[in-house]
Amino acid sequence: MAGPGTVMPTIREVARLAGVSVATVSKALNASGKVSEALRERVETAARTLGYAPHASARSLRSGATRILGLLVADITNPFFLKLVEHIEQLASAAGYSVILCNSGEEPEREERHLRMLLSQRVDGILLIPVRDRWRGRIGALARLPQPLVLVDRTLEGLEADSVTIDNHMAGYLAGEHLIRLGHRRVAIVMGSPEHPIARHRLDGLREALATGGIALDEQLIARNCFNEEAAYRAVLALLDRAERPTAILATNNHLTLGLLRAVTDRALAIPDALSVIAVDDLPFSAIMRPGLTVVMQPSAAIADAAISGLLARIGGRDTEGGARAVILEPHLAVRGSTAAPPPRADGISVSASRTRGTRS
Repeated sequence: MAGPGTVMPTIREVARLAGVSVATVSKALNASGKVSEALRERVETAARTLGYAPHASARSLRSGATRILGLLVADITNPFFLKLVEHIEQLASAAGYSVILCNSGEEPEREERHLRMLLSQRVDGILLIPVRDRWRGRIGALARLPQPLVLVDRTLEGLEADSVTIDNHMAGYLAGEHLIRLGHRRVAIVMGSPEHPIARHRLDGLREALATGGIALDEQLIARNCFNEEAAYRAVLALLDRAERPTAILATNNHLTLGLLRAVTDRALAIPDALSVIAVDDLPFSAIMRPGLTVVMQPSAAIADAAISGLLARIGGRDTEGGARAVILEPHLAVRGSTAAPPPRADGISVSASRTRGTRS
């Protein structure tokens, strides 16, 4: 076996030990020619004995493929993105591909640098969860990629590329519809920038759901431009300190949910008796909280499957349709114990005619 500091064995040494030609070793190890099973096993045994492995770079130069995918993630600390990474890596591995994972940390410069690195590694395809802010020349650089590209979770305006996302308008609508059915009329939302399509669409969905119940979303109850847990925490404290606070709050992503829960805990409010809480996407502990957290679930496994399937089809030349393909998947509501009918007003009159609670898990 070759060890640190030793000279790596060559294909000629493998051929000599196995008693075959160099060409036969190449065919056996690269599955590039007709070789009997017994001969293949003999060659593989010799290769293992010597510690020989075909050089990946040389192999890729000959075949034009590295069987490596690049995965650029906007922020690996986001639990939803972590779930996507896990599913994507498993599916890629099952298809015989390795994955180079890059975390951009929501920094445009890091995303640009990672992209250049992946190109230098000659990856066969790229999966990109783009950072929110653009870097100079990003759309042009991505449009000129020699490899297939699939955008995941987020799209980029002005870029014609395959994408896999969820119906974010429906995510907001499902949350609002659920709260309306429980009788809520003062609903708040904690969100990112309304300039960002995902946040904007979730806000629009909530607004539409409330409108179907004859309720106008109070602009004073919209906490915009919350980009992290701390910002959400401060925004929710301000909402809870209002003279007439909301009876329910929607957080539009995982980081904001954590800030929301911190603020509610610091104000010692009972969930859902004093305040209903609902979020878009699950946290690792959402189902084991007491009460459990009601969430609009994003189908992470289905997103990963569609992204990998689409990318590999492009790589393999099986998908020859012109133009970008957009896959939009539907979220679904998981009702747990953090949402219920609103509390009675100070004068003793119930805010809602109904005290029917959602099914608890």
